[in-house]
Amino acid sequence: MNFQELFQHAIKIGAVRNIDLAKRFGITSQAVSQWKTGKRPNREHEQKVIDYLSEKIAEKEGVKVKLPDLPANLIDDAGSDEPVDYVPVRSLDVRAGAGGGGIIDDHAFGPPRFFESGFVQRELRASASDLCVVEIEGQSMEPLLRSGDTVLVDMRKKNVAMEGIFVLFDGDGVVCKWVELVHGAETPTFQVKSENERFKPYEVEAHRCQILGRVVWFSRRL
Repeated sequence: MNFQELFQHAIKIGAVRNIDLAKRFGITSQAVSQWKTGKRPNREHEQKVIDYLSEKIAEKEGVKVKLPDLPANLIDDAGSDEPVDYVPVRSLDVRAGAGGGGIIDDHAFGPPRFFESGFVQRELRASASDLCVVEIEGQSMEPLLRSGDTVLVDMRKKNVAMEGIFVLFDGDGVVCKWVELVHGAETPTFQVKSENERFKPYEVEAHRCQILGRVVWFSRRL
C-alpha cells in the first residue's frame, strides 16, 4: 500500500481527520487536503506520517497496543484486562531549583512516569524519548512555577537563541530558569533569570553549562 492509498484508507474509515494531521505535524489543513490529489509530504515528514497513519488505522480496526509491565493503576477503569495506551517518560532524579546540584547525565535519571500517548504525540508533538520529567524546588520561579510543580522538558529544544524557560546545569547546580543568549559577549554567554524579582539575574559562560532542554508543560498539586 503506497502513501496515497494508506492516507485515503485512514480517512475513509475515520481513523484521522485533516485537522488532526495538521495539528500533529504543524502544517495547514489545506496542505493535508493536497495529499488527496496525490501530493506527498516532504521527506522530513513522510515516514512519520506513514507511521502515524498506520498506528491510527490499527487502533480504528481494533488492534490494541500492549505495553509491558505497566503498573496496575493504569488498567482501564471499565474493567478491561488491556492496559490503556500510556508511555514511560524518564524523570530527572535531581530537583531543579536554586541550590540544586548534580551534573545531568545518565546517572541522574530515576524511574519513569507515565503519560497518555495521545497527549505526548498530539499536544506536545513529541515522543516519550524526547521528554524528561523534572520536579521544581525553591521559590526563584514563583509565581509562574512553584516549588513542587512538575514540568515536562523537551530535550530536543536546547537552542537558547530565543528566550525561554530551560532546565540546565549552570556550573553550580541544576536549575529551571529563563535563559537567553548575551549578544556581543566575547565568549558565548547565557543570561540566567528568575521569575521572582528577589533573585537577581546572573551571567554564565556557555561552556560551563549543560542544557537539558526547554520546559513545554507543567502540572501543579492543589
